[in-house]
Amino acid sequence: MPQKIVGVYSTGKQMLADLHKRQLDTESTAIEYFTAEQEEHQFLKNNTEIKGFLMESSSSKSDSGIHSLATAFDEDDGSVELMEFEKTLLDQGFSENDAQECMTYLHKGMIVAAERFN
Repeated sequence: MPQKIVGVYSTGKQMLADLHKRQLDTESTAIEYFTAEQEEHQFLKNNTEIKGFLMESSSSKSDSGIHSLATAFDEDDGSVELMEFEKTLLDQGFSENDAQECMTYLHKGMIVAAERFN
């Protein structure tokens, strides 16, 4: 099922407020989010039923995730992880262009909300 990015947010609170304001159906499985930020993932997991994906790196589970994700964009190391992130996003239904855009936002520590279409 294809995915389309519907919003990019700095915080989980910002994402929930915007989705509510736009009256997107967050109770259904149509909306999902992707983040590399452990704290934001935990906040959203505790405060909503929206399905979420924490894009973690194997290089360090102790930090917030964004540092390790950032190393995935380093040309000298992490190219395997970068390919794994892209594969995960493609497997979730993103087009190649949207997967690249999503990875850029994740690299910046943002939360990406997406709508799944049948």
